[in-house]
Amino acid sequence: MAALRPGWIQMPITGMKPRTALMGGSFDPPHIGHIHLIHEVAAMTPIERLIIVPANISNFKQGSCPASFSDRVDMLSLAIGDYRALYPDDEIMLEISRWEGERGGVSYTADTIRHFYSEAVDDGRVNFIIGDDILPDLEKWHDYGYLKDNVRFWCFSRDLDAEPPASALVMMVHSSVVTASSTAIRSGQMDMLSESVREYIDERGLYRAE
Repeated sequence: MAALRPGWIQMPITGMKPRTALMGGSFDPPHIGHIHLIHEVAAMTPIERLIIVPANISNFKQGSCPASFSDRVDMLSLAIGDYRALYPDDEIMLEISRWEGERGGVSYTADTIRHFYSEAVDDGRVNFIIGDDILPDLEKWHDYGYLKDNVRFWCFSRDLDAEPPASALVMMVHSSVVTASSTAIRSGQMDMLSESVREYIDERGLYRAE
């Protein structure tokens, strides 16, 4: 196996125990890639509790028309059930937060971090889960100055050459990422869904217009 670059981790870290992490996203819909990512968090980090925070309106998808917030939360609940069936030995605690939907408007990660800070802070920072597709634009995120000072990003990547911005604290995790795309699913590639979510989409008639 190729040597890992400085800053990468591959096994659980000893002596460091961040208990809670947040994971945001549109989840429109949640797919097998999200399920696999949750397993990677459970298997490859010391995180014991994951709060999944679906966006009301993603800052980077303003003008889009996602499935309703209620439908996306329901699908996430089903996806978590499928995750538990696939990975029964994982001990991570999972929660879905409706905060961004109840707050309304455009969802900004910085606002969400502020809301959860006192509950989720670990050694002065909040743990936040991302994929390496985020890295090129991370410094463009709203209120990035606050994020870089208050967030510990856990970036899951199979690309050993991925470079995090030097301004942020990014824990790189070498991950066997499952390729799945919500955009492709909305275009009809339903094989990227877990069984319960696929059945829900069929029953509700979601994404048929795309």
